[in-house]
Amino acid sequence: MPELITIPYGTEKITIKLPESWHLLGLFAPHDLEADKDPENLLNTALNNLVGLSDFRTLIQNKKKVVIISDDKSRPTPAKKIIPPLLDILNASNIPDDQIKVIVGRGLHPNLSDQELREKFGNEVLNRVEILDHDPDHNLTFIGETSFGTQVYVNSLVTEADLKIGLGSIMPHELAGFTGGSGIVIPGIAGRETINQNHCLVGTFEAEFGKLEGNTIREDMEEAAKLLGLDLIINTILNSKSEIIKIVAGDPIEAHHHGVSFSKEIYGIKIPKLADVVIASSFPRDATFGKAMKALFASSLAVKEDGVIILLAPCYEGISSSPIFQNMLLQNPTPDLLFDYIEKGELPGESCVLYLFSKVKERRIIVVTNGVAQRDIEQMGLEYAPTFNDAIKTIDFKTPTVTILPKGAITLPLL
Repeated sequence: MPELITIPYGTEKITIKLPESWHLLGLFAPHDLEADKDPENLLNTALNNLVGLSDFRTLIQNKKKVVIISDDKSRPTPAKKIIPPLLDILNASNIPDDQIKVIVGRGLHPNLSDQELREKFGNEVLNRVEILDHDPDHNLTFIGETSFGTQVYVNSLVTEADLKIGLGSIMPHELAGFTGGSGIVIPGIAGRETINQNHCLVGTFEAEFGKLEGNTIREDMEEAAKLLGLDLIINTILNSKSEIIKIVAGDPIEAHHHGVSFSKEIYGIKIPKLADVVIASSFPRDATFGKAMKALFASSLAVKEDGVIILLAPCYEGISSSPIFQNMLLQNPTPDLLFDYIEKGELPGESCVLYLFSKVKERRIIVVTNGVAQRDIEQMGLEYAPTFNDAIKTIDFKTPTVTILPKGAITLPLL
């Protein structure tokens, strides 16, 4: 009798049973290491062992105006655990709180509400330093052009600082290969057109989830970080509960690549072969379909070209928080049309991921969700099923091989 398999579905769990004739290759999820209970100790260890830089104390010597550029609510970086001890270290080097600003590198994402700021940064940080949201349309300074032709405009307050620290986390990403590193500059604190130009480079290489090598989007970001003079990154590597396993710090490029190597050991999972059917939960990126798509990008690395992906995604906040992204999703544009947009530079940066989505949709995708209406799922060019059992009834394979990704949005399948 087929075994019952329990996998996450948002804040709940659902139990599924495979047909007897289906051959399960396995459940593949990140190596969920235990978190370190002392983030301050991890931070000190990272700052005492900088990658690609000599000495932290020398780096910050005689600095007067400091900016800490943090990612926003779309990233799970636990800023409220990292920034307070970082402020203490800066204070001990004669840089008082009133000379330090935190800039939220939100790119084209929505502004953070007061409650979201409190959740991200905590009361201590809010009480000690000024926190400002980046605006991609105002208060920008031109700092140069990359070799890819991207005109780099960035937040003027950042350019005025004489110590620039980027704070983020490193996990697989569909456009930049991995988050973190110089991504805090583009898209973090860059102008709208700069972000659009960078993201539209998706048409210049074979982009895929977790791909760093030959990634022109990432290379463009790194050139922008050099133009800015980003002094230091502090990047966390997290488990699936968004708890800190490790912190890497140092040169924005060298430290990031070092962190990616470790991140691959956490999120990268060896699979035996491509499967006929991949069943993926969108956990832990369940809020919107836009976030749940990460599980589709992961699944595409584990499924055969003529295979089927079953996506289990609650999407309790609907399709997307971005009206532009939602509208473009519902237009169901073809790869050719999106490539035309990219060639003309007319595809908004935040929507360039749709080019990858259009390629993934060359496979059959069935979405099990109670947060997006059936008509919207079908309008996006996908199939809808109200339950998992309804989904499997539509699959014609007689004895398919099956891979299950219980934490699909943060799993990087590797052959």
